[in-house]
Parts: sequence; structure tokens; C-alpha cells
Amino acid sequence: MLRLASGLALLRPHFTDENRDMLRVLLNATSAAEAALALQVLSDSVPEKALVTACNLREVVRSLPASPFPMHVDEQTLVRTADLHKHTATLGRTLPDGLELVLMTAGNLVLDVVVKDGANKYFLTPIPVVEDFVNPEVVDLLVESEYLLDETIELVKCMGVVFNPRFYLSVQDFTLEYAFEALAGLAEIF
Repeated sequence: MLRLASGLALLRPHFTDENRDMLRVLLNATSAAEAALALQVLSDSVPEKALVTACNLREVVRSLPASPFPMHVDEQTLVRTADLHKHTATLGRTLPDGLELVLMTAGNLVLDVVVKDGANKYFLTPIPVVEDFVNPEVVDLLVESEYLLDETIELVKCMGVVFNPRFYLSVQDFTLEYAFEALAGLAEIF
């Protein structure tokens, strides 16, 4: 499996106080217009290779299933294939960096995916997905953790859920893909 940790290593040095808010918008806003504006602002301070990584990460985040969703395997198969442990009504896994991925399921229905960071618990996706693809608190964890994004993708694949994000080779590819949607969104904003 292609690991995203190396790509995230390109992005992490730019995920600083100066650029963090704009990168969060680029990565997580459901509005193509907001993402396009953030990309334009970031193009002055972030190298293109890191911006391409951010655009690709946006597509990965966008492709994660929103809760609740059906999985195409039963709980026992998921526990076995994803190497999860079952605790009462949840399935989970502790990642090497201490974060935990926890699933709340009912048969083959995933009610929610929770990311636990010590005493803090965050639902992966907001219900309903309106302004952000994932909860804003999770964006920082996805970028900063060496394991969370890859393990989340692996978990989704083990569930039998189709996961096929778009990937871009340049910022221009991303811009062209969302040009119409971004222009329509800008007309609404202004």
C-alpha cells in the first residue's frame, strides 16, 4: 500500500502558525471556492510541491466516508482483517504514536469513527457534512501524526468501502479540476 506519511513530511514544515489556518481551509473546506482562495494565498509562502501534497490530501480527506455508513464486511471479519480489538460495543486499535481509532458499529453499519488523543475524543466526520469534510480538530491530528491517515485509509479499505481519491501532479491540475465549482462558489460569496 502507498503510504502517505512521506508526503505529509513535505507538508508538516509549512503547517505552522503562519499558514495553519489557510492549510486547514484548503484541506477541509467543502467549498471549492474557499479552497481555491486558500490555495492562492498559500502560493506565496508554501512551495508548490507541498501545495500539491495538500491538494492530494484534500482529496483523500474528501473521499473518507461520512458517518453513518454501511461497510461491506461483518464485524468479525473486520476485527480479523484490520487487527482491531473489541471492547463492549466498540472496535478499536491503538496506533504506535498513542492515538486510538475507535469504531462504533451495529452489525455492518458504522455509526461513527472516533479518534482518541489521550483524554480528548473527536468524531472523524461531522454529521451532516456541510462546511468541513472531517471535524476541524482532526485535521491537525491527520497532518501531524505519522500513522493516523494511513491507518484510517487502511481501516476504510478493510471495511470494503470504495476509496478512490483523485490525485494531482501539479497545482494547475487541481485548479482546473475545480475551476467551474470554484467560480460558482465565488459568485455566491461576492
